[in-house]
Amino acid sequence: MRRMEYKISLAACAGRSHLSAGRPCQDKVALYRNGYAVCAALADGAGSCASSDLGAACVTQCTSELLCRRFDDLWAMEDGVLAEELIQTCTRVLCQQEPPIYELASTLLFFAGHADGRYLSGHLGDGVQVFVQNGTALVFSPPENGVYQNETFFITTDDAAEHLRLHRGRLEDPGALLMMSDGMAESLYQQSTGEPAPACGTIARWLEDGDEETISQALEFNMRQIFSKRSGDDLGLVVIAWDDQTFRSRKDASAPIHKSGLPAK
Repeated sequence: MRRMEYKISLAACAGRSHLSAGRPCQDKVALYRNGYAVCAALADGAGSCASSDLGAACVTQCTSELLCRRFDDLWAMEDGVLAEELIQTCTRVLCQQEPPIYELASTLLFFAGHADGRYLSGHLGDGVQVFVQNGTALVFSPPENGVYQNETFFITTDDAAEHLRLHRGRLEDPGALLMMSDGMAESLYQQSTGEPAPACGTIARWLEDGDEETISQALEFNMRQIFSKRSGDDLGLVVIAWDDQTFRSRKDASAPIHKSGLPAK
């Protein structure tokens, strides 16, 4: 059986409004790997919650490690049971933090891939997931807002499990997935048409051709120099590329790697 290989680059940085107010970045990204699975997660902390940056960090770390360590167990669950398991696990971790849980609200997006090609993907809230294959970009999971455009659903919402949209399947051909927060979506997703921006295909090609660390640095550079001019919100982006042959520029992933966020330049 051929082994599916994954490359993942990710970055997050504070938006103009948070920089001017001296507030931390509420978009968080995390990555976890072991010998047979990989999971990346992104969370956007609620702007109205004082400690949502901590909540988003906890949720991304918890989700990425859980999906990676227990991939086979979670894969065997029905969607409803899986959604409850993920939400309850994240909620338990949040309850262990010092701030009250209602101050730790965040959205959640994740992608977990197995070496045999199976994948699990989840999406809660107003971020966006974009699938890219053969140069064509399509919306894989659109944003979900509440009654008003600036409302959405968070991991701490009572009915969060009902709004967690899950996808699963088996990857057969090379492709890529972009996961972005709503701030990043202002540049990479056309709200009026519901279509991804052409730049999504360009970013996917960067990772297909380059190494993970270099592309992560390129993502952060472009966030600070270009995308931050189009949105005052925090910016978070995860890019996953896969192929059933070893990528030309690929680091050894035999040992666990846990990366949360990226240091500022």
